Amino acid sequence: MRKSASVNYEKTTTWNTNLTIGDKLEGVYTSKDEFEGNFGHTTKYVIEAEDGTKYGVYGSASLNRQFAKIPTGSYVWIEYTGETTSQNGRIVKTYTVDFDDEYEK
Repeated sequence: MRKSASVNYEKTTTWNTNLTIGDKLEGVYTSKDEFEGNFGHTTKYVIEAEDGTKYGVYGSASLNRQFAKIPTGSYVWIEYTGETTSQNGRIVKTYTVDFDDEYEK
């Protein structure tokens, strides 16, 4: 049986693909998985929704900056806000992230 060598790896449903502006995800930020992917170093934030579904939210410059301030176990609200052009001319996705670090299940 195939297994991941990453200790923190969790099977999840990918959230941030094919998004429309205004798409939202909320739930408990349960863990962060870092690994070498097809495009180099990759970070996946695991969010557990109210219905128990675990979503993988793959990091971007915008998400990584915001999640750096959020402790694991916090309740988070993520909203896709569209795309913008970075300083080096690349198109990047942008998000807003709010959190409650006093959340108790």
